[in-house]
Amino acid sequence: MRKTPFFCGVGRSCLPLIPCACLIFSAVDHSALAQAVTEEAIVVTGEEVPSAYGAPPGISRSRFSNTTQAYVLPPWAFFFGEIFEGQGFRHGPPDYLFTQEIEMGLPYRFGVAAESKFERFNGGGGAETVSLEARWALADWNKIPLNPTLFAEYKFGVGTIRHEEVPPPPGGGEEEEEEGGPPKVPDAYEVRLLLAEEFFERFEWAINWFFEKENTGDRGREWGFSQAVMTPILLPNERLKVGLEMEYKNVTTKDTRGDPLNSFVIGPTVAWKPTAQTRLDISPLFGATDDSPVADVWVVFSWLFGGERAEAEAPVSTRYRYYSDVAYHDGKSGKEMKQVAYVPPCPQWYGDFEWNVNLWGTYAFTNTEYNPNLWLTDVVQSTSEGHPVLGTYDHYIGGDHAWGGGGDIKYFFYRYFGVGVEGFALDASKNGFDIFEDPTIPIFTRKRINHDHTIGSVLGTLTLRYPIPCTRFAPYAWAGVGAIFGGGEKDVLHTQGPPDAFAVHAETDHFGSETKVLGQFGAGLEFRIARHFGWTNDLSFGVIDGPKNNFGMFRSGLNFAF
Repeated sequence: MRKTPFFCGVGRSCLPLIPCACLIFSAVDHSALAQAVTEEAIVVTGEEVPSAYGAPPGISRSRFSNTTQAYVLPPWAFFFGEIFEGQGFRHGPPDYLFTQEIEMGLPYRFGVAAESKFERFNGGGGAETVSLEARWALADWNKIPLNPTLFAEYKFGVGTIRHEEVPPPPGGGEEEEEEGGPPKVPDAYEVRLLLAEEFFERFEWAINWFFEKENTGDRGREWGFSQAVMTPILLPNERLKVGLEMEYKNVTTKDTRGDPLNSFVIGPTVAWKPTAQTRLDISPLFGATDDSPVADVWVVFSWLFGGERAEAEAPVSTRYRYYSDVAYHDGKSGKEMKQVAYVPPCPQWYGDFEWNVNLWGTYAFTNTEYNPNLWLTDVVQSTSEGHPVLGTYDHYIGGDHAWGGGGDIKYFFYRYFGVGVEGFALDASKNGFDIFEDPTIPIFTRKRINHDHTIGSVLGTLTLRYPIPCTRFAPYAWAGVGAIFGGGEKDVLHTQGPPDAFAVHAETDHFGSETKVLGQFGAGLEFRIARHFGWTNDLSFGVIDGPKNNFGMFRSGLNFAF
């Protein structure tokens, strides 16, 4: 029997299978390749949707409407608002309030904020309060019905009371105001419960229950609620929303607990977004009770920056899905295609070892009342009796406020620490008098005078700055020591003789300006419009040599980085 080599037999028998194997291998390889590319990444772009812990974007802005707040900001997001409120009353002049607010979102559903409020009433104006706020949402969005959020605020009174919400009791308070000037705005605290919800993926609603109490003065107490409901008209990115807004307040003082002031205003509200980050809210509200203002008009322009990517979840509602679905089926190739939003690398807006040149305008407000321009006969009479009626007016700047400008130059080390020099000038004014009386002649001359002066200061400063990653924002704090000059003029009346305005000898001594040591500290926020160009806003306090000389200062300006 002949033996045939095995490999030869196999070779001849397998030869026809080689092309088949190639075809099968090719088919298998093609199938595997097809499976490998089933999930192709297709880059799409679109407008980002800021969302806090799954909340709708309209509720993730902190300020839901002009009178109502809701939920919290996304972590490391910043909300900045310029707020105007104008109240028209049935009797008396209108009251105008201007508020600047800045809020920062923190992880774990926390948020912190600061506010400064200015008032213009009956021809006078100045700072009213500076506030610090904090809020905390109890859970992620839609984990608890109505999404409750706790809110607390402490208000520091920095100005004088220009308009009382509750009229003083008959015969009360007039004498104290005449001798000491208008009373100082008292410190106060406020707590709120914020509730918010979305209905039918179309209507957004929020309500605030609040309670506020003053610590001193007439111990004013205020409680009530504000609420609003809004719906979008232009759905893409919610460019335009309309709704209804209302607010109720119950206000009493220690003398009017049994007779509260009940104010209720209601009206339409409109929100328009010129860009993805900015929004303009307008709410003309109208009084519905005798204690209410005739009209309470709100206009708020706000910015929301940062935080869209950092730990913020996408909203669930299909109303906010400006991109296509997460995946779709390609009918022609049978492939499942995945879409991914393109996230560019984070730009560096702040550099190491950079020079900063900052130019700013400023508004300064004093810690005590302005120098009241009283009747000069009363000045003579009260001085001769040993208790002048001049009040606790500011002793250095003189008025209750002053406008000015300044600049500073800083050098930053590793972008976080900077040293520099700053200077500013204020256009200040101070009331005064010139009195001479000699009963033996007899002669009595009196003249009101005005000390118009420019106050200047030069300081060395240390600045701590933290540029927030992937944002244009950098909060900062600073402190400085230097000299202040040009203020402190004063007029002192000397009297001799009996305590009688028409029998006493009186003469005024005039003292010019003096230079003092100034310490100043503050905090603020910079927003880089471009790599070498930014916008700064901060609030600071200046300490000279006592509470009758200290002052606050708000600054806003442009920063040039090199």
